[in-house]
Amino acid sequence: MNIISDNDFDEDAARDFLMASYDGVDLLPGMPEELTENLAAIILKVSEPTIKRMVQERQIVLKKSAILTYIKQKMMVNRPLNLEK
Repeated sequence: MNIISDNDFDEDAARDFLMASYDGVDLLPGMPEELTENLAAIILKVSEPTIKRMVQERQIVLKKSAILTYIKQKMMVNRPLNLEK
């Protein structure tokens, strides 16, 4: 039984909808603008060595606004599974 196929799912529209839903909402309340590697690792749910590598490769900057931009660009929505019985 297929719930929904990949052809029926518009990932860009779903991402746009979620991004619009977060307009004006502080997704990291109480976090300082300048982040430590440890805080960035906690926020992104990765290890500190991963954060160090990402900074070295210029994938991220240790600033709250940059981390939020990274999250929004990489945001994935929960996709229904196509399960067959």
